[in-house]
Amino acid sequence: MSYKLDALLNSEFGPDRVDFKYVDVASPEILDYIDDIGSIVEGRLTLPYVTMNGEPLCWGLSDAGDIMTRLKLKQQQ
Repeated sequence: MSYKLDALLNSEFGPDRVDFKYVDVASPEILDYIDDIGSIVEGRLTLPYVTMNGEPLCWGLSDAGDIMTRLKLKQQQ
């Protein structure tokens, strides 16, 4: 899924306008962060977790097209 999303983002915004960051969800820092976010959403957080400009955008969407739709809507705001 990540390769498809990379390709969609690069084709939509250009490779210089997208900063990809992949997170090792097994690291202690990330597990603590997920615990914090999980408590906000009643203890349930599904991955992948996507942010835009440092703000939560969506989580639990596994379809790259759905994520792109959310990114485009957020960009228009």
